[in-house]
Amino acid sequence: MIPDAFNMSSINEPLAFFLPAWPLVLSSPLWIALAVALAALAGEWVRRYLGLPRITAYPMVGMLVATVAGDRLVAEHDEWLRWGLNVALAILLFELGSRVDLRWLRHNRWLLATSFGESLAAFAAIFAISRYLGIASEPAALLAAIGMSTSPAVIMRVVTESNAQGQVSTRLLVLTALNTIYSVVTIHLAMGMLHQHYSGDWVLAISHPLYLLGAGLIVGKLLAMTISRLRHWLTLRDEYASIILLSIVLMTIGLIEALRLPVTLCMLFAGIVLRNGERRAWVFPEHFGSVSGVLVVLLFLVVGIQIKMEHLLTGGALALLLIGARSLAKLGGVLLFARPAGISWRQGLLLGLALSPAAGPVMVAASDLGHIYPELQATLIPVAMSAAAIMELAGPIIVALCLKWSGERRE
Repeated sequence: MIPDAFNMSSINEPLAFFLPAWPLVLSSPLWIALAVALAALAGEWVRRYLGLPRITAYPMVGMLVATVAGDRLVAEHDEWLRWGLNVALAILLFELGSRVDLRWLRHNRWLLATSFGESLAAFAAIFAISRYLGIASEPAALLAAIGMSTSPAVIMRVVTESNAQGQVSTRLLVLTALNTIYSVVTIHLAMGMLHQHYSGDWVLAISHPLYLLGAGLIVGKLLAMTISRLRHWLTLRDEYASIILLSIVLMTIGLIEALRLPVTLCMLFAGIVLRNGERRAWVFPEHFGSVSGVLVVLLFLVVGIQIKMEHLLTGGALALLLIGARSLAKLGGVLLFARPAGISWRQGLLLGLALSPAAGPVMVAASDLGHIYPELQATLIPVAMSAAAIMELAGPIIVALCLKWSGERRE
């Protein structure tokens, strides 16, 4: 008689325990990691063989992923994907703010006039067309506020990838930082209008924007002060000191989320204060580049995943009209002050065209308002998402060509 210890059924049970199930069940993080790898490879391919910026391919891969399992992936991991997007935006905006030298604006007041001119022209053009097409004043104002901003992610990545240096690229970074600040402030003021319109609560309409803007500036100032103190006894360009700096930034993002404050305003303001608060110039640590590089791929991937074909069919025509009007308005605002600001007409033309990429992540964030006010779903969301889709694909190419034609692209 065979002992139970040698019974074949008892031997097969442990095998069924530790061997994987068949067919294999692959987790969502594996698919997300695969999408990131495919996006990175696609970016290198378009860079090498088509001469296009790498980020051109990232939203295209995201849209491809969305046709397979995009909604499921985002729904199952919405919290940590949103965290990753906030970290990517925070680092990009922090770096962008640290490149804004306010002393240059004090010496060249016409550059500040250029910033106001192109931003106000974009706001007026989008608002006027939206109202003409029958969109209510509150959603029209919100669309116009979103349209003021040039995409910081597109500008930062294309300028860095092109290693561009010169009048056009430097002014492009400064104007992008400034119009992003204008956009964020105006968006929150427009949110006050929405509160008053839909809820009729004047206290909420006034207190909410004041809280967002005031507390956002305070948190940005505290972050800048903390890093300023830290740099007095640490070499932040060192790899290990950069880990401490990254940890501080991550903790700040956690605080921003806990306080329900705008990441954009806090991090941009922190970078600007840090750049201009001390005599010794702030140099952004190189070790942040590898971290932000991965997060930027994820950022554009998720933007592409959230773009749906029905949005393009519903709001695509209006989005094209608004994009065209916005681009012409920004170009006119730059050309109006080009000569007084110290650049040639040709440089002004290229600078105005390079400002055309709209802020895709900011537009995608408009979908959050749809959850607060479902009345906006039918008008604001399709137009914003369609504009995001169009400009995330065309924007990097436009900027790269402008930098190339300006002679500042040094790869």
